[in-house]
Order: sequence, then structure tokens, then C-alpha cells
Amino acid sequence: MSKQNLMKTARLFLILTVALFISSVAVAQTKATKKADDEYATGGYTEAAKLYKTAEAGIKDLTEKGRVFYQIGECYRLTTQYSASDEWYAKAITAQYYNTDPEVYFAYALSLQEQGKFEEAIAQLNKYTAKGGEKSKANDRIKACQMASEKKASLRTKITVENLAELNSPSFDYCLVYSSKKGDEFIFSSSRKESTGSGLYDKTGDDFMDLFVAERDKKKKWGTPTPLNNTVNTPSHEGVSSFNKDFDEMYYTFCKYDNDERFACDILVAKRSGSGFADPVNLNLIDRTEDDSSKVGHPFITNDGKYLLFSSDMAGGKGGKDIWYVTYDKKNESWSKPTNLSSVNTNGDEMFPYVSADGILYFSSNGRGGFGGLDIFKADKTGEMTFGTPAGLEYPINSSSDDFGLVLEVGNAASKFSGFFTSNRPGGKGLDDIYYFTEPPIEFELIATVYDEQTAQAVANADVTVTGSNGDSYKITTDGNGGFSLDKTKIQANTSYKVEVNKKDYIGTGDSFSTVGVSSSTKFAKEYFIAPIIVGEKEYPMPLVLYPYNEDKLLIDESVNSADSLNYLYNLLVQNPTFIIQLEAHTDARGKDDYNQDLSQRRAQTCVNYLIGKGIAADRIKAVGKGETEPRTLPKDAGIFKAGTQLTEAYINKLPADQQEAAHLLNRRTVFRIIGTNYTPK
Repeated sequence: MSKQNLMKTARLFLILTVALFISSVAVAQTKATKKADDEYATGGYTEAAKLYKTAEAGIKDLTEKGRVFYQIGECYRLTTQYSASDEWYAKAITAQYYNTDPEVYFAYALSLQEQGKFEEAIAQLNKYTAKGGEKSKANDRIKACQMASEKKASLRTKITVENLAELNSPSFDYCLVYSSKKGDEFIFSSSRKESTGSGLYDKTGDDFMDLFVAERDKKKKWGTPTPLNNTVNTPSHEGVSSFNKDFDEMYYTFCKYDNDERFACDILVAKRSGSGFADPVNLNLIDRTEDDSSKVGHPFITNDGKYLLFSSDMAGGKGGKDIWYVTYDKKNESWSKPTNLSSVNTNGDEMFPYVSADGILYFSSNGRGGFGGLDIFKADKTGEMTFGTPAGLEYPINSSSDDFGLVLEVGNAASKFSGFFTSNRPGGKGLDDIYYFTEPPIEFELIATVYDEQTAQAVANADVTVTGSNGDSYKITTDGNGGFSLDKTKIQANTSYKVEVNKKDYIGTGDSFSTVGVSSSTKFAKEYFIAPIIVGEKEYPMPLVLYPYNEDKLLIDESVNSADSLNYLYNLLVQNPTFIIQLEAHTDARGKDDYNQDLSQRRAQTCVNYLIGKGIAADRIKAVGKGETEPRTLPKDAGIFKAGTQLTEAYINKLPADQQEAAHLLNRRTVFRIIGTNYTPK
């Protein structure tokens, strides 16, 4: 068997357009179509499409004509020319080729999905199953289309994606990687006209691939890409590269072509030499005396130099192309035999591995659903070369087209998540384009105003202290409008904050807020109401404190947590350490006076005991039972009862029966008075 026939898909590791489905239906070949079929079988899709078109005019048999239409559609789809493939699939369907091979519907659906036409793709998949196509395969693809459509419609991502037009060309440009310690030099693969290879690749009609270098200055302006020196670039294919941590060794994919004879792809390593590279060395990850057809490519060397990840269709995988790795033996200066990274592989294709500085594995797959084509996935590190369940990245990084070759950006403190990837999505400059993505950092801000509780007027010159769980502390004075704020430089992520507001002759107040677990930028808008201190005279309300009927213990059930309500008073005493208060419990007018007096005293003492138990000094708080002796005068409207109403027993007895219980409830209250402001903490 010739090496040419063994190497039918050499471009697998240099571009992503691979044949997923090839019709297995046997048809009678004509002499005119045989050469086209041979070109198609060896991956020469561009040349095959030309030959099929030439042959089609002379074909009289409708079935064979439909097959040729279908094959032309496949040639265009597999070279990512989706609008052209749609045209030829439609012609095949008009010729009723679906009666011979329903795969025409499935292939048509794939092309539509790649263009983000999810509803149209689903329609073709339904036709595919109606004509006897494999239901499970169609259902999986339908679910993927539905999920992608729903995700795209519902996402509110702040990630932006930008085509790097300065680097891209009308040809294939892909897999940008860092190539210098300073982070100002990059290498990527391209088939642009400046590449070394002078021939055209018959699969795509494009030039052979070479490695190109481009610089980016501090203002992120790109220089003109130039080819690497000729020790690396050859008339054959050079593709996806990766550098060790010192950037003095480059690992890259190499697929040899010699007088139209194709050889399997391998990984080569080239050491830095002056301003260029020395002659490369083949890592020989596969023994070519035993296996001269499996492809190896997409290398990624880990930062410690211990592992080399790559993609291959070698035997022993889960199907398609899998991610594998080898381990470096420093003592023997050799690589181990390949190990399948089975936790992330599927029966589809897994390619383009990349491990970030924090140990997350990024790769591309067409075997896990998603938006369509190849999508980028990530998997958290769980151990030494073990990773958790992969999760797909969201739109707009992933799209209905092929998305692959992700590399994170280094040194961009202004972005939470940024980097580079490759896509053949519509609207690009070329066939594959390099894109830049960035997600602005999550930012937080506190904006607040302090008001007088009685007058609702803004309070100027109030003292505010904001303390963070990270140790930060800020002292602020409210402005003339009662406002204060902390900007994004002071409110940090994953931090809890306590706010205290104080002003002379006012009861201090405050609360807390937290950025822990908050996944989007947030402006915390707060309002604080501080009440003027009126010693001895004013009855200050509290959150609702209730007790079981005829009992003196705190009521805690689904409707109220009286302990939480008392925490309001606890916080007030902590924030105002000089206060001495009198805690008062009131009953309604029902029952005997002496019983109500005793019950209210016991209830007040229960509250005081709770506060003492939390650390409030006993001489700062006095329990007083008021029984039914002080019916409430409403300071403001309360339901049907208007402000100023005095809820005496006589008034309540005149109310309709359905209103009396509500009035009694308003009288049953726990409140406090400030009886001193000169306590000296011990």
C-alpha cells in the first residue's frame, strides 16, 4: 500500500475541516466520475469538486446525478464553504437522492448548523429520520441545535470577540501561541501566499501551511507577520506549535509532502539558535515501522516540561481523534509511550489541547454537543494528569462554526478572562481566522445616602466606617447631600463588608453586604436612616418579637424568628456602645391586669437574657413589663389604622370583630427606650 493512500487526511492537524460522514452506498461508477471519487477518497476536495462538476453534465442516470450533486456538496462542506454546499445538497434532494441515501439530509443539516441556522437544520434532520436515517444520531444533533439556539438567545455575556484583522489573511490563519518570555512575540500557522510551499493543497485549493511570527507592542498594536526561517518552514506542512517555559524549544506539527506523496503527521521539536531555530528533530511518538498511517499533532508542552499533550487517531482511543499525552523521563532523556486522556475523550474528535497556568485543560471537540462544529471545552484539574467533567465555553467564544485553538492572554490585569482562539465563523477575513476575546473584570461599587428617620432629610457630616473581611477599613464623612461612596478600587471581590453609620445625637445604624459569590459587576445602592436620640421619652420600635400564647419564650416558627428580630437591638447596642436602654414588653387589654403585668415582665426579661447571652453587659439593659397599661398610639399608618390612632380597649371594642385581633396585635409589642447615653464600657 502506498504512503499516499495511507495518508488520506494529512491536513487533519493543520486545519479542522475533516470528513465526518462519507456515503457508504455502493453505486455504479462511470469512467468520468471515478477520478473525482479517487480524489475525494484521498481528501482532495477542491480538485474533486472540479472533476465532479465536469462529469455531471454527461450523466444521464438520475441516481448517479444525485450522488454527484451530493458529493459536490460534501466537497464544499468539508472545505467550510457552507453556502455553496447548501446549493448542491438542495440539487441532490431535488434529484431525489434521499431515496438512495438519506445521509444527504444529515449532511445538509450539518452545513446549516455550522451557519447558525438551527431551525432549518432541525427540519432537515426530521426529514432524515423520516427516510430511515439513524434516529439516535439525528436526535443527538437536534438536541444540540435546540440547546445552542436557546443558549444564544438567553445569554447575557459581557465577553467580546474581535477579529485580529492585522494578522489574518484571506487564507487559513490559526492557533496563535506565545513565543517569547516578554509576551510580545507570537507564532501562528498560515497558508497565506508568503508561505514556503509553492504548491496548492488539493484538499482545499489553498497553499501549504507554514509558521509565521508576529510582534505586538505595549499598546497592543500588531506588526506584519513574517515566515519563520527555512530550518522550520519547508515546502510541506508546518502547523500548530507550543513552547516550553523558557521559550527555547518549539514543538510543532509536521506533515511531509514529497512529489505529491503524502506521509503521516508527526511532532517535531526545534531549539532556538540565534535569531532563528536549529534543525528540528522528530520526537517519534509513534514507531513508523509498525504504524505509518496514524496522525499525530497539536502538541502542547506543560509548564514544568513533564508532559506533552497532543491529538492522534492512533489505535486504542475512543474513536475519531483523541487527546493523548507522553511523560518525559529526564534521566533517560526520552518520552514515554502515549497514554490516552480518556476522561475527556469521546467517540468524536478531541483536539487542540492547552493547559492554562492554573491547571485548567482547554480543548476542542465535536463529540459533546454544543453550538455546532468544533466547540471549545474546559475541564478542571483533579490530580496529576486527571481532569473533571468538561464544560463548553459560552457564546460568543463558541459558535455554530468550528472554534478551536484557545490560548489565554498573559499579563492583562484589566480583564478577568481574555485570550486568543481560532474560528471559521461567518464574517471573518479568511477561511480560518484568529480572534481575540476579553471579559471585563467584575467590578463593585458602594453608593449610599444617610437620612434623618423622622424628617427624611439627608444628614451631612455623618461618620461612616466600612470594614472588609480582607482587612480593609475606610472612614468616610457624608457630604452635604448625605451621600458617601466607595469605588471599584476599594470594593473587592470575594469580600464581606460591614457598614457603620454614626452621628452625634443620633442612634447609629448600619448593615452588611458581600461580594462573595457575586458573578457580575454590581453597584450596591444603600439608604441608611438614623433616628434622633430622645432620652427616656421616645418609644423606639423594633422588628417583630412574638411569644407563644400565654408563654414567655421567644416564638420561632415559619412566620417569625424572634431571635433574629432581637439581633437588631444587639447590633444597635454594639454600634452605640454608650447607650443604656430599657426593653419593654406590652400585652393587649384582654385578661387580668396583674396576670398581664407578670407575663409582660417575664417576656421582657427573656429578651434581656437573650441579649446578655450574646455579650451585652447586664448593666446596659433593663427589663420592664408594661402589661396592658400603655396602649399604643400609632406613629404612622398601620394597615387600616391611621397614624395618631390610640389603640385603647374602648376603641378596640367598638371595632368590627374581624378588625379587633389586628388592633390587639399592634398593642402586643416589644420596644425599647434610650435611658442613658453615658455608659462607659468596662
